[in-house]
Amino acid sequence: MNNRDQAAAGGPGSSNLKSQISNLKSQIPPPTPGLLSGRLVLVTRPGEQAQELRELLTVLGAAVLEQPGITVSDPPDWSPVDAALEHVEGYDWLVFSSSNGVKRLLDRLLLRGGSLKQLASVKLAAIGPGTAAELVRHGLAADVVPLEYRAESLADALAPHAAGKRFLLARASRGREVLPEQLIAAGGIVEQVVVYSTNDVVTADPQVAAALAAGQIDWVTVTSSAIARAIVALFGEQLRKARLVSISPVTSQTLRELGHPPAAEATEYTMAGLVAAIVRSTRPDRSASVAKAASPPVA
Repeated sequence: MNNRDQAAAGGPGSSNLKSQISNLKSQIPPPTPGLLSGRLVLVTRPGEQAQELRELLTVLGAAVLEQPGITVSDPPDWSPVDAALEHVEGYDWLVFSSSNGVKRLLDRLLLRGGSLKQLASVKLAAIGPGTAAELVRHGLAADVVPLEYRAESLADALAPHAAGKRFLLARASRGREVLPEQLIAAGGIVEQVVVYSTNDVVTADPQVAAALAAGQIDWVTVTSSAIARAIVALFGEQLRKARLVSISPVTSQTLRELGHPPAAEATEYTMAGLVAAIVRSTRPDRSASVAKAASPPVA
Protein backbone atom coordinates (compact mmCIF):
# COMPACT_ATOMS: atom_id res chain seq x y z
CA MET A 1 0.00 0.00 0.00
CA ASN A 2 1.53 3.34 -0.98
CA ASN A 3 1.35 6.68 0.85
CA ARG A 4 -1.76 7.82 -1.00
CA ASP A 5 -3.62 4.54 -0.35
CA GLN A 6 -2.70 4.70 3.33
CA ALA A 7 -4.07 8.23 3.52
CA ALA A 8 -7.35 7.19 1.97
CA ALA A 9 -7.58 4.32 4.46
CA GLY A 10 -7.11 6.67 7.43
CA GLY A 11 -3.41 6.26 8.26
CA PRO A 12 -0.77 7.09 9.20
CA GLY A 13 -1.68 9.39 12.11
CA SER A 14 -0.97 13.10 12.36
CA SER A 15 1.99 14.70 14.14
CA ASN A 16 0.48 15.54 17.53
CA LEU A 17 1.65 17.67 20.43
CA LYS A 18 3.29 14.71 22.16
CA SER A 19 5.57 14.02 19.21
CA GLN A 20 6.33 17.73 18.85
CA ILE A 21 7.37 17.91 22.50
CA SER A 22 9.54 14.83 22.03
CA ASN A 23 11.17 16.54 19.06
CA LEU A 24 11.69 19.67 21.13
CA LYS A 25 13.32 17.71 23.95
CA SER A 26 15.80 16.22 21.50
CA GLN A 27 17.02 19.71 20.57
CA ILE A 28 17.53 21.28 24.00
CA PRO A 29 19.22 20.15 27.20
CA PRO A 30 17.05 18.37 29.79
CA PRO A 31 15.15 18.99 31.95
CA THR A 32 12.65 20.85 29.78
CA PRO A 33 9.87 21.83 32.23
CA GLY A 34 10.15 25.42 33.39
CA LEU A 35 12.97 26.43 31.06
CA LEU A 36 10.97 29.46 29.96
CA SER A 37 9.27 30.25 33.26
CA GLY A 38 8.92 33.99 33.71
CA ARG A 39 9.21 34.74 30.00
CA LEU A 40 6.49 36.37 27.98
CA VAL A 41 6.41 35.37 24.32
CA LEU A 42 4.37 37.03 21.59
CA VAL A 43 3.10 34.60 18.96
CA THR A 44 2.35 36.26 15.62
CA ARG A 45 1.04 33.33 13.61
CA PRO A 46 -2.49 33.72 12.24
CA GLY A 47 -5.51 32.44 14.12
CA GLU A 48 -5.79 28.69 14.37
CA GLN A 49 -2.17 28.20 13.33
CA ALA A 50 -0.95 29.65 16.64
CA GLN A 51 -2.09 26.68 18.72
CA GLU A 52 0.88 24.37 18.21
CA LEU A 53 3.43 27.07 19.01
CA ARG A 54 1.43 28.31 22.00
CA GLU A 55 1.23 24.81 23.47
CA LEU A 56 4.94 24.12 23.03
CA LEU A 57 5.81 27.39 24.77
CA THR A 58 3.34 26.78 27.59
CA VAL A 59 4.79 23.32 28.25
CA LEU A 60 8.11 25.02 28.99
CA GLY A 61 6.51 27.51 31.37
CA ALA A 62 6.28 30.60 29.18
CA ALA A 63 3.36 33.02 29.28
CA VAL A 64 1.99 33.66 25.80
CA LEU A 65 0.29 36.60 24.11
CA GLU A 66 -1.06 36.39 20.59
CA GLN A 67 -1.12 39.06 17.89
CA PRO A 68 -1.52 37.70 14.36
CA GLY A 69 0.60 39.56 11.85
CA ILE A 70 -1.46 38.34 8.91
CA THR A 71 -4.81 36.75 8.25
CA VAL A 72 -5.29 33.71 6.02
CA SER A 73 -8.50 33.28 4.05
CA ASP A 74 -9.93 31.58 1.00
CA PRO A 75 -8.75 32.76 -2.41
CA PRO A 76 -11.07 35.22 -4.15
CA ASP A 77 -11.91 32.56 -6.75
CA TRP A 78 -11.75 28.79 -6.35
CA SER A 79 -12.47 28.03 -10.00
CA PRO A 80 -8.79 27.83 -11.13
CA VAL A 81 -8.09 25.44 -8.25
CA ASP A 82 -11.15 23.35 -9.07
CA ALA A 83 -10.15 23.19 -12.72
CA ALA A 84 -6.68 21.93 -11.77
CA LEU A 85 -8.12 19.34 -9.38
CA GLU A 86 -10.36 17.99 -12.13
CA HIS A 87 -7.27 16.43 -13.70
CA VAL A 88 -4.85 16.35 -10.76
CA GLU A 89 -3.72 12.85 -11.77
CA GLY A 90 -2.23 14.37 -14.91
CA TYR A 91 0.45 16.34 -13.08
CA ASP A 92 3.85 14.85 -12.49
CA TRP A 93 4.50 17.01 -9.43
CA LEU A 94 2.50 18.88 -6.80
CA VAL A 95 4.72 21.54 -5.25
CA PHE A 96 3.94 23.15 -1.89
CA SER A 97 5.72 26.23 -0.57
CA SER A 98 3.85 26.35 2.76
CA SER A 99 1.82 24.22 5.13
CA ASN A 100 -1.15 26.46 4.33
CA GLY A 101 -0.85 25.43 0.70
CA VAL A 102 -0.96 21.74 1.63
CA LYS A 103 -3.99 22.10 3.86
CA ARG A 104 -5.96 24.34 1.53
CA LEU A 105 -5.37 22.30 -1.62
CA LEU A 106 -5.98 18.89 -0.08
CA ASP A 107 -9.00 20.07 1.88
CA ARG A 108 -10.44 21.46 -1.35
CA LEU A 109 -9.78 18.17 -3.13
CA LEU A 110 -11.72 16.25 -0.48
CA LEU A 111 -14.49 18.85 -0.24
CA ARG A 112 -15.16 18.42 -3.95
CA GLY A 113 -15.61 14.69 -3.45
CA GLY A 114 -12.12 13.76 -4.60
CA SER A 115 -9.77 11.26 -3.00
CA LEU A 116 -6.14 11.26 -2.03
CA LYS A 117 -5.87 8.08 -4.10
CA GLN A 118 -5.87 10.43 -7.10
CA LEU A 119 -2.34 11.44 -6.04
CA ALA A 120 -0.98 7.89 -6.21
CA SER A 121 1.14 8.62 -9.29
CA VAL A 122 1.90 12.27 -8.47
CA LYS A 123 5.16 13.16 -6.75
CA LEU A 124 5.06 15.68 -3.91
CA ALA A 125 7.57 18.42 -3.10
CA ALA A 126 7.64 20.47 0.11
CA ILE A 127 9.73 23.56 0.72
CA GLY A 128 10.66 22.58 4.28
CA PRO A 129 9.99 20.30 7.25
CA GLY A 130 6.91 22.21 8.43
CA THR A 131 5.31 21.83 5.03
CA ALA A 132 6.35 18.18 4.88
CA ALA A 133 4.80 17.67 8.33
CA GLU A 134 1.48 18.99 7.04
CA LEU A 135 1.62 16.36 4.31
CA VAL A 136 2.18 13.75 7.01
CA ARG A 137 -0.92 15.01 8.81
CA HIS A 138 -2.83 14.13 5.66
CA GLY A 139 -1.18 10.71 5.53
CA LEU A 140 1.21 11.64 2.73
CA ALA A 141 4.98 11.86 2.42
CA ALA A 142 7.03 14.36 0.45
CA ASP A 143 9.24 12.94 -2.27
CA VAL A 144 11.51 16.00 -2.18
CA VAL A 145 12.37 18.35 0.70
CA PRO A 146 15.41 20.59 0.14
CA LEU A 147 18.10 20.90 2.77
CA GLU A 148 17.61 24.66 2.93
CA TYR A 149 14.16 26.17 3.45
CA ARG A 150 13.93 28.56 0.49
CA ALA A 151 12.40 28.66 -2.97
CA GLU A 152 15.80 28.61 -4.67
CA SER A 153 16.77 25.39 -2.91
CA LEU A 154 13.48 23.73 -3.78
CA ALA A 155 13.91 24.77 -7.41
CA ASP A 156 17.46 23.37 -7.42
CA ALA A 157 16.20 20.07 -6.00
CA LEU A 158 13.47 19.80 -8.64
CA ALA A 159 15.41 21.09 -11.65
CA PRO A 160 16.96 17.70 -12.56
CA HIS A 161 13.44 16.26 -12.79
CA ALA A 162 11.82 19.22 -14.55
CA ALA A 163 12.31 18.75 -18.30
CA GLY A 164 9.00 17.93 -19.94
CA LYS A 165 7.23 17.39 -16.60
CA ARG A 166 4.01 19.06 -15.49
CA PHE A 167 4.09 20.92 -12.17
CA LEU A 168 1.17 22.26 -10.15
CA LEU A 169 2.25 24.90 -7.63
CA ALA A 170 -0.15 25.59 -4.74
CA ARG A 171 0.61 29.09 -3.57
CA ALA A 172 -0.52 32.15 -1.62
CA SER A 173 -1.93 35.29 -3.16
CA ARG A 174 1.41 36.97 -2.41
CA GLY A 175 4.88 35.59 -2.88
CA ARG A 176 8.03 35.50 -4.95
CA GLU A 177 8.17 34.11 -8.49
CA VAL A 178 11.56 32.43 -8.09
CA LEU A 179 10.26 28.86 -7.98
CA PRO A 180 8.06 28.90 -11.12
CA GLU A 181 10.63 30.89 -13.06
CA GLN A 182 13.43 28.43 -12.30
CA LEU A 183 11.28 25.39 -13.04
CA ILE A 184 10.26 26.85 -16.39
CA ALA A 185 13.92 27.63 -17.14
CA ALA A 186 14.72 23.97 -16.40
CA GLY A 187 12.16 22.83 -18.97
CA GLY A 188 9.17 22.24 -16.72
CA ILE A 189 5.55 22.96 -17.63
CA VAL A 190 4.28 25.01 -14.69
CA GLU A 191 0.76 25.87 -13.59
CA GLN A 192 0.14 27.96 -10.48
CA VAL A 193 -3.07 28.16 -8.45
CA VAL A 194 -3.78 30.50 -5.54
CA VAL A 195 -5.17 28.33 -2.75
CA TYR A 196 -5.24 30.98 -0.03
CA SER A 197 -5.07 34.74 0.41
CA THR A 198 -3.02 36.60 3.00
CA ASN A 199 -3.59 40.11 4.29
CA ASP A 200 -1.68 42.16 6.82
CA VAL A 201 -3.28 42.96 10.17
CA VAL A 202 -3.23 46.75 10.44
CA THR A 203 -4.49 47.32 14.00
CA ALA A 204 -2.74 45.81 17.03
CA ASP A 205 -4.50 44.50 20.11
CA PRO A 206 -4.17 47.37 22.64
CA GLN A 207 -3.07 44.99 25.40
CA VAL A 208 -0.33 43.54 23.25
CA ALA A 209 0.84 46.96 22.07
CA ALA A 210 0.98 48.21 25.66
CA ALA A 211 2.96 45.18 26.84
CA LEU A 212 5.45 45.62 24.02
CA ALA A 213 5.82 49.35 24.64
CA ALA A 214 6.41 48.68 28.33
CA GLY A 215 9.22 46.25 27.54
CA GLN A 216 7.35 43.34 29.10
CA ILE A 217 7.56 41.01 26.11
CA ASP A 218 10.75 38.95 26.06
CA TRP A 219 10.42 37.27 22.65
CA VAL A 220 8.47 37.86 19.45
CA THR A 221 8.16 34.84 17.15
CA VAL A 222 8.47 35.42 13.40
CA THR A 223 7.53 32.44 11.25
CA SER A 224 7.53 33.85 7.70
CA SER A 225 8.73 36.81 5.67
CA ALA A 226 5.12 37.95 5.26
CA ILE A 227 4.69 38.04 9.03
CA ALA A 228 8.02 39.82 9.40
CA ARG A 229 6.90 42.63 7.13
CA ALA A 230 3.48 42.81 8.76
CA ILE A 231 4.68 43.09 12.36
CA VAL A 232 7.32 45.68 11.49
CA ALA A 233 4.57 47.76 9.90
CA LEU A 234 2.31 47.10 12.89
CA PHE A 235 4.75 47.84 15.73
CA GLY A 236 7.69 49.71 14.19
CA GLU A 237 10.40 50.76 16.62
CA GLN A 238 8.58 49.20 19.58
CA LEU A 239 9.85 45.82 18.35
CA ARG A 240 13.32 46.82 19.54
CA LYS A 241 12.07 46.40 23.12
CA ALA A 242 11.82 42.64 22.61
CA ARG A 243 14.00 39.95 21.05
CA LEU A 244 12.94 38.51 17.71
CA VAL A 245 13.27 34.81 16.93
CA SER A 246 13.13 33.72 13.30
CA ILE A 247 12.10 30.35 11.91
CA SER A 248 14.55 30.30 8.97
CA PRO A 249 17.42 32.07 7.20
CA VAL A 250 14.98 33.48 4.64
CA THR A 251 12.84 35.04 7.36
CA SER A 252 15.96 36.29 9.12
CA GLN A 253 17.16 37.97 5.94
CA THR A 254 13.81 39.72 5.57
CA LEU A 255 14.05 40.98 9.14
CA ARG A 256 17.56 42.30 8.51
CA GLU A 257 16.41 44.07 5.37
CA LEU A 258 13.69 45.70 7.46
CA GLY A 259 16.25 46.85 10.03
CA HIS A 260 15.20 44.39 12.74
CA PRO A 261 17.77 41.56 12.86
CA PRO A 262 16.69 38.53 14.88
CA ALA A 263 18.32 37.65 18.19
CA ALA A 264 17.88 33.94 17.46
CA GLU A 265 17.18 31.67 14.49
CA ALA A 266 15.84 28.13 14.41
CA THR A 267 18.21 25.45 13.14
CA GLU A 268 15.25 23.20 12.36
CA TYR A 269 12.56 25.14 10.53
CA THR A 270 9.59 23.97 12.57
CA MET A 271 7.65 25.24 15.59
CA ALA A 272 9.68 22.94 17.84
CA GLY A 273 12.86 24.29 16.28
CA LEU A 274 11.69 27.87 16.89
CA VAL A 275 11.03 27.16 20.56
CA ALA A 276 14.40 25.40 20.89
CA ALA A 277 16.08 28.54 19.51
CA ILE A 278 14.40 30.63 22.22
CA VAL A 279 15.54 28.20 24.91
CA ARG A 280 19.13 28.18 23.66
CA SER A 281 19.21 31.98 23.61
CA THR A 282 17.45 32.63 26.92
CA ARG A 283 19.80 33.52 29.74
CA PRO A 284 18.88 31.66 32.94
CA ASP A 285 19.68 34.69 35.10
CA ARG A 286 17.47 37.11 33.18
CA SER A 287 14.78 38.31 35.59
CA ALA A 288 11.17 38.35 34.51
CA SER A 289 7.82 38.09 36.19
CA VAL A 290 5.09 35.68 35.24
CA ALA A 291 2.66 37.92 37.09
CA LYS A 292 3.47 40.93 34.95
CA ALA A 293 3.45 38.72 31.87
CA ALA A 294 0.01 37.41 32.64
CA SER A 295 -1.39 40.88 33.27
CA PRO A 296 0.21 43.34 30.83
CA PRO A 297 -1.04 46.93 30.96
CA VAL A 298 -3.91 48.05 28.82
CA ALA A 299 -3.31 51.00 26.53
